[in-house]
Amino acid sequence: MAGWAWLVHKLNEQVLAAFGRQVIYTPQAGSSFTLTGIVDQAARAEDAAPGTYALLFVPAAAFPDPPARGDEVSLDGALYKVVDLAADAEGGLRLVLHFHRAG
Repeated sequence: MAGWAWLVHKLNEQVLAAFGRQVIYTPQAGSSFTLTGIVDQAARAEDAAPGTYALLFVPAAAFPDPPARGDEVSLDGALYKVVDLAADAEGGLRLVLHFHRAG
């Protein structure tokens, strides 16, 4: 029987295939690249304008180097900054994004 990590990995693959969107990721040092992630654009309220943070779920394996706070994500003509990130035990990353400016 497959281990838990393998089952979660396979589930993540299926969810990304069904609901994933292409975004452009730009690390502070390095070149931009395209990756597929699950986006929740109205995830958390914030005190200052524009009013929400967005969340991006991506597989850690999609990154040539680990992501970091301050990296940028381009999505639907808007540019976001990574302000927080958390990894799960099965190889997924949750990036908290803050709207930076319209692209």
